[in-house]
Amino acid sequence: MPDPTSEAKTHFISPRLLKLLDCPTPISQFFAQATYMSRRTEPESIDFTFGDAHEIPPPGFVEALQRWSVPQNQGWYGYKGNIPESRITVSAALQDKRGLSILPEDIFMTNGTVVGLAICLQMLAGEGDEVIILTPPWLGYRSMVHFTGAVPVGVPVDTNTFDMDLQAIASAITERTRAIIINSPHNPTGKLFSASTLEGLSGILNEASKHYGKPIYIISDETFSRVVFDNQTCPSPTQFYPFSFLVYGYSKTLMAPGQRIGYIALPPTMPNREEIRRIIALLQQSPFGWCYPSVLMQYALGDLEQLNINIEHLQNKRDGMVKALRDMGYTLYNPDGTFFLLVQSPWDDDLAFAELLASQDIFVLPGTPQEIPGYFRISLTANEEMISRSLPKFQAAMEYAVANPLASPSSVTKRQSIIEQNLSNQS
Repeated sequence: MPDPTSEAKTHFISPRLLKLLDCPTPISQFFAQATYMSRRTEPESIDFTFGDAHEIPPPGFVEALQRWSVPQNQGWYGYKGNIPESRITVSAALQDKRGLSILPEDIFMTNGTVVGLAICLQMLAGEGDEVIILTPPWLGYRSMVHFTGAVPVGVPVDTNTFDMDLQAIASAITERTRAIIINSPHNPTGKLFSASTLEGLSGILNEASKHYGKPIYIISDETFSRVVFDNQTCPSPTQFYPFSFLVYGYSKTLMAPGQRIGYIALPPTMPNREEIRRIIALLQQSPFGWCYPSVLMQYALGDLEQLNINIEHLQNKRDGMVKALRDMGYTLYNPDGTFFLLVQSPWDDDLAFAELLASQDIFVLPGTPQEIPGYFRISLTANEEMISRSLPKFQAAMEYAVANPLASPSSVTKRQSIIEQNLSNQS
């Protein structure tokens, strides 16, 4: 006889959510099995796994929050949506720092990048639609697309350059394609997509939109657009393609990922902006609850915009680690931006090598759960003391890996088949 108690455990869950829960992602499986989860808080652990800050925020951050936390009127902490001053601040900063002319009324404040992405996806995609993502993707894109009812379609970047494969993107577009999500500089590769690449993408999308009789949108995740090295600039798709949403969050540049504030911005060339403004405003406050940033973060934004992550300091950490790891025999791309180094694993089985590093108290994010087997990712948000302690351990791990080739050369094929099966189940 069926157990009604057992059935009741899932009765309250929607079929769409239940499908996601029944198909765990590669990253959730990694965290369920890896040593990292049980040892990450140990004092000797060197945590390169995520972009959590291991250094204090920029000078002035705390002072800004303290200054604006003092109420200036009776309704200071009442309900607030898109505070006009915060929209003006963002508009001015986009012009000053990136040369982008976007009107204040085309800026919608959110409590971080992820909420901005969710709003765009919920607005654009639904059952039966497709959303193209570049692979390896940021870890949350697939589940966010699935939650709309749409299907994520992965298009690998060029394996030699990590640049967009424009021909592959063109081939992946169908009559069901509603959008493409891109992020530049790209997480996890660190590749900065050039203006010429974005112009090429614009041409492909214009042609496909005309062919299918409906616009294909770009959702541009520009979280790392200010974390760029070697005095480069980060162009935005909004400069080249009118059907583009710019999504940004300040947690990376402020080194304060728990203090959430960001925005969605529409270029002045975006058609039907009045209707899009209305829909975004609805999505900010109804289906998802209250998706505006805290009023304190909005009040303080004028001061916070004057702050930034120390790019020179971060670039010095990048340069030092890239040189040190290459000298040890590791192969890695020198990133144009982001916090991350993507390193080729000495063993084909990157999960096994990550466990080897864990035995040396070093925790990294393997490539397999990021859809790029044979690599691992290091976060440069680690402080200098952590980096210094890690280098002899990376050396020891490399020496051990060279002296002890992994017994099963087919393991990487097995890992890849696991990824493909998981992604197939989710689709």
